Amino acid sequence: MVRIYVPVNFSEYSVNAIDYAMTLAQKLDVDITLLHCKHAYNEDTENVLNDQQVKENFQELLQKYKNQFSENLKVHTRHVNGYPEDVLVDLSEKEEPDVIVMGTRSKGETIKELLGSVTSDVIKNAKVPVLAVPAESSIDLNRISHILFVTDFGDQDYRSIHKLIKLVTPFETLIHAVHFATSDPDRWDKKRLEEMRLYCAETYRKYKMEFEFITGDDFIASLDDYIGRNSIDLIAMTRRKRNMISKIFHPSITRKILFHTDVPLLVFHE
Repeated sequence: MVRIYVPVNFSEYSVNAIDYAMTLAQKLDVDITLLHCKHAYNEDTENVLNDQQVKENFQELLQKYKNQFSENLKVHTRHVNGYPEDVLVDLSEKEEPDVIVMGTRSKGETIKELLGSVTSDVIKNAKVPVLAVPAESSIDLNRISHILFVTDFGDQDYRSIHKLIKLVTPFETLIHAVHFATSDPDRWDKKRLEEMRLYCAETYRKYKMEFEFITGDDFIASLDDYIGRNSIDLIAMTRRKRNMISKIFHPSITRKILFHTDVPLLVFHE
């Protein structure tokens, strides 16, 4: 069974994350927990919700999705004290859900909003995979046809691929494992890409996977071009721990992707 936690502040984009999780539940054996944090700020009403409002909103949500419930789907609601970025990180350590599914706004947020993003904080600090679902995203029940897995060939990427395949097994999916380079890849990178291809071909024989490089001076521009040409439905990657110097001179690729694309982003951790 796949355990999914979905933080909800009842805004449109957080409810969209529930839609995404509920759709996945029709293909997977899933246990979903809808989680509202008492200090969560509801941007639609510009008010902090009281206990009764939260209870009523949960009841409305459960009514909305009741036709999607099945014997294999378990849905729970929880109302927890604390800020979501703290609560979710704490629960990821203590309860270890398989994935946290979070709604985000669409690309183009202001710098102030980006710096204060709860989703970005959770991705940075959680101990379990986090799936960020932009407000404009939707999912086709019958397919997640193309997944872009961004790799730098690290050992953790092999473990991330294993977790990714576990989540998408019920879907007819082609996984594009790609490495970004500003110029033509050198012999060492080509060797590591070939090693990954051979490992996956032997380990995941039933799955369709392609391995290639994305090149260009601008990572996001090259990424957008690849997404468009290959009709990418989901981006997956491993978030790396970096030292202070690298943080100063090389802004987080995860953060760049999170705020510059409307494609859902699944982040694994080292």
